[in-house]
Amino acid sequence: MTGKKFTIEHGKIWQRPDQAYFDYKDAAKGVDPEKLEWGGKYKVLREKRDIAVFGACIYEMTGQPTFAQMNDKSASPDAFLLQSETDETTTNLAPVEITFYGRSKIGPPEESLVDRLAKEGGKFREKLPPDYWLLVHIGIGLTPNHLEVAHRLNEMNAQFGVFSIQEVSSHPDTILRFVVYNDPDCKTKDINLGEVFYNLSKSSIPGVVTQMKGFPPKAA
Repeated sequence: MTGKKFTIEHGKIWQRPDQAYFDYKDAAKGVDPEKLEWGGKYKVLREKRDIAVFGACIYEMTGQPTFAQMNDKSASPDAFLLQSETDETTTNLAPVEITFYGRSKIGPPEESLVDRLAKEGGKFREKLPPDYWLLVHIGIGLTPNHLEVAHRLNEMNAQFGVFSIQEVSSHPDTILRFVVYNDPDCKTKDINLGEVFYNLSKSSIPGVVTQMKGFPPKAA
């Protein structure tokens, strides 16, 4: 961990991932599913869902209390994750940019995932600041080459973390494939989202915490 304090302005209220997800579900009640996925006015709502799911995956991978917060202070980053160290005295805080790779209304993407990210105007070309995390929500049914993304990051000597989530099954349980691209071998794990949320709800981790300060996250 670096000794540099985290300085991006953010709020002080953080939600446990399951709490953030249930808030998303409440907000999405009555919204047409197609409009929810494609409507520009629901972009923030989709990002609230994604940061909650991302937080659950990070918790499942690390076992450390993790909390989510949307960014309502500025246009970037989209959201934040806060994670408590096991000694409960140190917190790591990550700014998170969220992007989508999947079908449009007219069909599947014409370019590969790595080409989408690395093209002019893509997230890799934006050269995200050090210590940022990029979350890619991959659409259902796609089979991107994850190793290509990991290799490109290695070539770039990227100082930001890149992860993806993708629903690979919805029955009987929602299973997400979680990928860590900064790992040379593309660390991948299929995660039962409902099970993680249930375990969180039964844990001693508070549903909401108040925290203003933190350090940038450790290298992904």
